[in-house]
Amino acid sequence: MRPMKVSEPDIDGAGVQHIQIVESISRRGIDIQSLCSLLCCAYVVSQIYMVPVWVVGPSWSVWPSITDLVVLFMLVLLPLTRTQGLRPRPTVTTAKRVLLVITGGAILSYLVLTLNYFGLKTTDFFNDKGQNVGLYQIYRMCQFLTVFWFSTRVNWDAKRKVWLQRSIALTFWISCALLLANYFDLVSTPTLSPQIPRDLNIAGPWAYYSLGVVGNPVGGISFHHAYPAMQILLLAAMYLYLLPITKVWLPCCILSCLWLCALVSGSRAGFVASSVLLVVAVLSRPRQLLLLIASTAVAVVVGSYFSTSLSDTFSRAMSRQQSIATSYQEDGLAGRVEIWKERVALLNWEPALWLTGTGFGSAIESGNNGHMLYLQTTLECGLLGTGILLFLAWKVLSFLWRQGPGARVLCYLTVAILLSGLTQETLYPVPALGHFCGMYLFCLGVVLSSPSLRPQGRLRW
Repeated sequence: MRPMKVSEPDIDGAGVQHIQIVESISRRGIDIQSLCSLLCCAYVVSQIYMVPVWVVGPSWSVWPSITDLVVLFMLVLLPLTRTQGLRPRPTVTTAKRVLLVITGGAILSYLVLTLNYFGLKTTDFFNDKGQNVGLYQIYRMCQFLTVFWFSTRVNWDAKRKVWLQRSIALTFWISCALLLANYFDLVSTPTLSPQIPRDLNIAGPWAYYSLGVVGNPVGGISFHHAYPAMQILLLAAMYLYLLPITKVWLPCCILSCLWLCALVSGSRAGFVASSVLLVVAVLSRPRQLLLLIASTAVAVVVGSYFSTSLSDTFSRAMSRQQSIATSYQEDGLAGRVEIWKERVALLNWEPALWLTGTGFGSAIESGNNGHMLYLQTTLECGLLGTGILLFLAWKVLSFLWRQGPGARVLCYLTVAILLSGLTQETLYPVPALGHFCGMYLFCLGVVLSSPSLRPQGRLRW
């Protein structure tokens, strides 16, 4: 009996072209994986300076920064990693599908509710501002999806792990240095943004940055003080994750610098979140706890000697953070309580909105944003969207906890981020927080695709 002839799989024109491009690049001695890992490192380092570098576009919110340009290169290079990257684990594949569904749901909410195709909203309470905001948020979500997808396509071998760790370290220390230099008036925001117009009608909130009237130190990260505090927190946690668990002195320096930057940032939510991460991380590492207590004792002795000068230096930061306990009674958490009441009253006006929300990007149509992550998702995406967010948060926490002690710091980070969401839209694509969601998804993508990322080593002091 003649054996059956196995036909080769059919490859369409796009597939043939893709293979030819990859083979051409390989023949020229260019390693796609190395190029991808370098682009990931460039994405991390670009977080140092998030100010728009090119004043072009329909709105100040989409003026491209260096990070936006890096994400564009990621999108261009992503198809070439299809056969070159790691074989995706089931967890990674599931995460990609979930993010695709969430992005698709946001687009559907925008089309059906924000654009009001079915006339579910009346003009008495809404306007058309949400159309542009919704487009911006969809644009950001597509960027975040690209970053996550790209980070899971890299084969994180030992050499690439080292470069990633160095990139995180460089970004963390320079970001902290710029923030502290901004606080001590060594570097001003107008010096960092000569390309930004100083007209509020053109540059929006970036005009405050270019004028030097932000009010709090922000370094080169954002026009809003909430972003630098959360960004440095995220970088510190990822830095600790990448370090060998036997390190002692360096983690203490990282946590001390994190706490100091959070103190002077002016962000009360960021300060609380950083304090939570610091306490939990130190309690889980006995050596660091002992060393940090000793370092704190030395700092107290030195501080008492220079008490007057130190008090004058940090008086502004201390007075801001001391108001955490009394802010609710004094100013309603900087006016947030009144905003929350107004937002809840809007949902009560039409009970169906509790289920569907008013539409993705539409919060601005009826007033302010929710200034609370969970209220913001309920306002725009309904309780269905908030339920999905909480479910995903639980799944992420469960996954990170199961990875063992090495990944616990990222589990603590996620808890701190969710806690900060009680007074700000931390994990939501709002302009004030720029690429924070993308950076968090990047870190999560690295962990998902490389569960054994932490290098081992001997005890080094």
